[in-house]
Amino acid sequence: MPDRSILIDLSPLRESAPFRRIFIARLISLVGIGMLMVSVPIQMYELTKSSAHVGGATATTGISTFIGMLIGGILADKYDRRIMIIIGRTGAMLAFGGLAANAFGVFGGEPRFVAVYAFAAADGLIGALSIAALMASLPTLLPKEKMVAVGALNSISVRVGTAISPGVAGLIIYAAGVGWTYTAATVLSAITVLLLFGLPSMPPTAHPAAPPHGPGPDDSDAEHDPSTQSIGVFLRTQRVVGSVMAVGVVAMLGAGVVALIPALADERFSGDERAIGFAYAALAVGALLAAITSGWLPGVRRPGVLLMSALMFAFCLHMLFGLTSLLWLALLILVVGGYGDTIQEILRFSLIQHHTPGPILGRVTGLWTAQEVGGITVGSLVAGMYGTIWPASDAIVYYGLTMLVLAAAAMALLGSLRRVDSLRASAPSEPTAA
Repeated sequence: MPDRSILIDLSPLRESAPFRRIFIARLISLVGIGMLMVSVPIQMYELTKSSAHVGGATATTGISTFIGMLIGGILADKYDRRIMIIIGRTGAMLAFGGLAANAFGVFGGEPRFVAVYAFAAADGLIGALSIAALMASLPTLLPKEKMVAVGALNSISVRVGTAISPGVAGLIIYAAGVGWTYTAATVLSAITVLLLFGLPSMPPTAHPAAPPHGPGPDDSDAEHDPSTQSIGVFLRTQRVVGSVMAVGVVAMLGAGVVALIPALADERFSGDERAIGFAYAALAVGALLAAITSGWLPGVRRPGVLLMSALMFAFCLHMLFGLTSLLWLALLILVVGGYGDTIQEILRFSLIQHHTPGPILGRVTGLWTAQEVGGITVGSLVAGMYGTIWPASDAIVYYGLTMLVLAAAAMALLGSLRRVDSLRASAPSEPTAA
C-alpha cells in the first residue's frame, strides 16, 4: 500500500550515507554563502560609500555564478562528479579565505575594494562549478522514485541555510567585524570539503541507483548515447525536459516581483520596514511549510498539469497581493505563494531528474540552475521597469497579469508536459512527442 503521509519523506537521509554527506555539507555551505551575501555589500559600502559599487559587487557575483553553473554542467558530464564537487567547494573556501585576508589588510595594509570584486567573482565562478555536478550525482545515489523527497530536502536546506546566515553574519560583523565573518565562512567551507572527500567516485557514466524492488525497464541509458548530444538537441527531442525548462523561465521571471515589495510597503503600509521584513519572512514560511508537507507529491497524477496550474495560481496571487491594503491579508497571500513556489520547485527538480539520462544530466542541471539565477535577475529588472511606469500596487497587478498570460500559453502549448502521468514510475529517456 502506498504511503499516504503528507509529511516529507526522510528516507533518503537514512538509506544513503553519501546523500547524508551531501545534505549536511550543502546546508553548511549555504550558511557560508549566505554570510557572504551579507558581508560583501556591507564591506563594499564601508570601503567606497557607493551604492553603485555595492550593486556592482552583487552583480559580479551573480554573473560569475551564472557562468560557473553553465561551465560546471559541461564539466560534470566529462569528469568524475566527486572531483568536480570537491574542486568547486575548495575554490569557494579559498575565495572566502582571500576575502578574509583582504579584510585584515594582508594585501597591503588596508582592505582593497578591487580585491572584494576579484574574490567575489572567483567564489561565484569556481564555487558554482560544484552545483551541477552535485545535482547530477543524486540519481546515482538514490533511485529516481526518491527524487521528490530529495527535492524537498534540498529545498529545506536552502530555506534553513538562507534563514540562518544573515543573522549569524550580522552578529559576527557587529561583535568582531567583517573579516571574522569571512573567516567563519572559510572554516565552514573547510568542513564541507572534508565531508565531501568521503563521497564515492561518481563518473558521468555511473548507472542510476536501482529502485528497492530491482531495476526497471528504463533504468539504463545505454540504448541512446546522450553524452554525444548537444544540450540543444536533447531539449528539442526530449520535450518533457524542454517544457520544464520553459516553465522554469516563466516561474523565475515571475519571481522578480519581489523587487516591488519595498515600494508597495512604502505605498500601502507607510514605509514600515517591519512590513517589508514580514513580507519576505512570509514567503520563507510558506516555502518551508511546502517542503515539510511534500509527502503527497510522489503520488500525484499529472504532475505536469499540477506544475503549470500552480504557476498560474501563483500569478493570480501576485495580482491579489497588489490589490490588498490589509497587511495580514497580504502576508497570508505571500505564505500561500511561498508554498506554491516551492511545490513548483520540487516538481521541476523531480521531472528533470526522471526524464534526463545520467550522461547529460550535468549539462541539464547546470542550465537549469543557471536559468534560475538569471531568470530572477531579469525578472527583477523587468518588474522594476513596471514600477517606474505605475505605482507599485498597479505594477504588481500588471506584472502578475503579464506572467499569467505567459503561464496560460505554456499550459496550452506544452502538451508533452501535460501528459506526464506520474512521478512514481521510471521515465523513459527517449524523445517524447509533443
